[in-house]
Amino acid sequence: MGQRILLLLFVVSGFLVAPGAQAQYKADSAKIVTLLEEDYKTLANYDTIKHRLNCTYDYQLVEEGEVWNIDKEIDYISKIALSKASRTNEFFIRSVKISGSTAYAVYDLRSTITEEGNAKKYRWLESAIFRKVGNRWRIALIHSTRVERL
Repeated sequence: MGQRILLLLFVVSGFLVAPGAQAQYKADSAKIVTLLEEDYKTLANYDTIKHRLNCTYDYQLVEEGEVWNIDKEIDYISKIALSKASRTNEFFIRSVKISGSTAYAVYDLRSTITEEGNAKKYRWLESAIFRKVGNRWRIALIHSTRVERL
């Protein structure tokens, strides 16, 4: 009889905790998506300081068959800033999964890059890993695969 009561209490406590955990999961998912979108704005504005703040100390970018750390990416961003190209981004989030202080997102990214009046459209399938550092989500890794030029 004691085991049944213990099991019943365990099940009931799960229902009481679940709504709070579910609300936190949704809040963290929204923060992750916002971070992703805001970070791409820093890249479009060539704001390397904010980009660095959005990333973990060991951030990596995997793209075009190469693995870059934050310093290599910022060096690249600084060089293309001179071109005065403009970029707009549109995200299509496929999924966000969170486990403790680690999360990942899978998304389609569609970008329009305009340089000297010439606009080119691109599409990537990307995944990103996030880590919660203190109370703030940061980007630890982005893996980018260009799907096609639109």
